[in-house]
Amino acid sequence: MTVVISSILRVSWPGPRLTLGLGLWVAAGAVLAGSCSISSTGLAFGAYQPLNFAGKLTSANVTSTARVEIFCTDIITGGTYTISLGPGNYSGADNGNFRYLSNGGTPYMAYNFYTDVNHATIWGNIPGSLITGSIPTGTSNPSHTVYGKVPAGQNTLKSGSYSDTLTMTVTYNP
Repeated sequence: MTVVISSILRVSWPGPRLTLGLGLWVAAGAVLAGSCSISSTGLAFGAYQPLNFAGKLTSANVTSTARVEIFCTDIITGGTYTISLGPGNYSGADNGNFRYLSNGGTPYMAYNFYTDVNHATIWGNIPGSLITGSIPTGTSNPSHTVYGKVPAGQNTLKSGSYSDTLTMTVTYNP
């Protein structure tokens, strides 16, 4: 038996500040005579400087972190889980591609989520890019840090609010 829980992840960039809210809610219910829910902290990148002007401005990568937590109670049969993250509305993200934020048109603002602090493994929806873990019997609260990065030098961006919506899916295997 496999239980799949899907949730929505919304990303936005209002003005000079990029804020990522991992707003998650459970779309499927109980897990084998117990229950699990998902929550996360928000991820704020802060100010982003897209331009380089010698001696005046320097564009740099902007990074931040967030926590994704699974809360499970009264689990009778322990098991494993994977958490995948879909491509978003404007791009794919597996195999080295960026995800993009849009302000209603182009150009898009490139960004991505990673499963590691070195930003080497993109959090996606193919094997090798998933977050994995185990849920023991009883009550547990596994959590994971996710890493976000907006790459430097996106000098064609227009001012305005940028956003994207992604789907996160948790698959539980007892």
